[in-house]
Amino acid sequence: MGDSGLEKPYVLSFNEIKQAAERIEGGVIHTPLCEAKICKYMDYNVYLKCDNLQYTGSCAERGVRNAFVAQKEEMRERGVIVPSSGNMALAAAYHGGALKIPVTVVLPDRTPPSQSQHCAELGADVILFGDTLEDTMNYAKKANRDGSQILLRSDDPLVMAGFGTLGIEIITQLPETDAVIVPVATGALLAATIVACKKLKCTCLIYGAECAKVPKMMKALQAGHPVAVPVVPNLAQGLNASTIGENAFATIKGRLDRMLVVDEAFIARAVINILERERLVADGAGVCALAAVMQGLVPELRGKRTVCIVSGGNIDSGRLSRTIQRGLGVCGRMMRFAMALPDHCRGLEMLAKTIADERAVLKSLITEQMWVHSDIGITWANVVVETANEEHATYFKSKLRDLYPTIRFAMVDIDDKNKLGLQ
Repeated sequence: MGDSGLEKPYVLSFNEIKQAAERIEGGVIHTPLCEAKICKYMDYNVYLKCDNLQYTGSCAERGVRNAFVAQKEEMRERGVIVPSSGNMALAAAYHGGALKIPVTVVLPDRTPPSQSQHCAELGADVILFGDTLEDTMNYAKKANRDGSQILLRSDDPLVMAGFGTLGIEIITQLPETDAVIVPVATGALLAATIVACKKLKCTCLIYGAECAKVPKMMKALQAGHPVAVPVVPNLAQGLNASTIGENAFATIKGRLDRMLVVDEAFIARAVINILERERLVADGAGVCALAAVMQGLVPELRGKRTVCIVSGGNIDSGRLSRTIQRGLGVCGRMMRFAMALPDHCRGLEMLAKTIADERAVLKSLITEQMWVHSDIGITWANVVVETANEEHATYFKSKLRDLYPTIRFAMVDIDDKNKLGLQ
């Protein structure tokens, strides 16, 4: 449908999703749905729908493929322009190449070079503009004022219908599904999942999950219509839309069982968890559903078969490294502290022995003597250590406080209300 001028808002139907499933058959991967290993450590029956394993690493392929196949001849003649924060651009570049459709993608200036380069390697013309998804959308509209190209966005009904095939796969693969938690960007994936899952299993609960720093769906539900919220940089970069799409919201309204707002700290922890325990690479947006479970936001789902959609895995090496470091700090597995020590070899020797005896790993130790206002015989040690897990970190922290009363921690902890605080 692209820029075909449909009256808004448009409410997606299940028949459109069924047609999409037929169109994209053989063109996208039927991704696995597997029981999460986190089930062994939490009182939840969690399953992961791994759409990060699509060829370009996200569920965006489903929507793009459906729109491209449905309008193939017109798109080949006119070409397509796709504003995107990343995932949809990659999907459009790949499937445009496969279907011989000329594709132009508009990405924010801050897009990792590896991602924009990948789009170019797949055959798309790449334009970098602005800071946000909305900036890319405005640019695409202005660049396409004459309507020579088809403007494709995630709120397009054909794209939404393609997303809905993920819901069909979930219920087909796990008919006993009790609940599905869906990451929310523009709301297209959530809307389509609601239509598909509730049609195939009316008792299935559908929850949305978004980062607390950009709560556009929660604000839209409170207002009764899409509203713009500021886009604050966060780890769930792929969810950084300032508003919910009008078509998506019209489809979602009155049918969503619950909306979850997830702390960024738990998104970082979920990235680490899915990497270490599931052996999967997922981006912050992709793990938002799992992060909601880890944060304890869904106690009513204990004992129920809950599917968390892993929507994407497009995270460049630098951002992955920073996310891992943030997550290790949040859960105490990487601990930083400063302490006063006697300015002689025994002081450092005793500290090193304490760290070794408690089975922690010394990562960094820097002493400071010049800008110290205490006794001339005292030196300050700035230390970073690695611990095994949160329990180990808590015990080790208590031990250090007993031995070194003046110790100061710069570790980020999570209190009972799941807020971040410095100690």
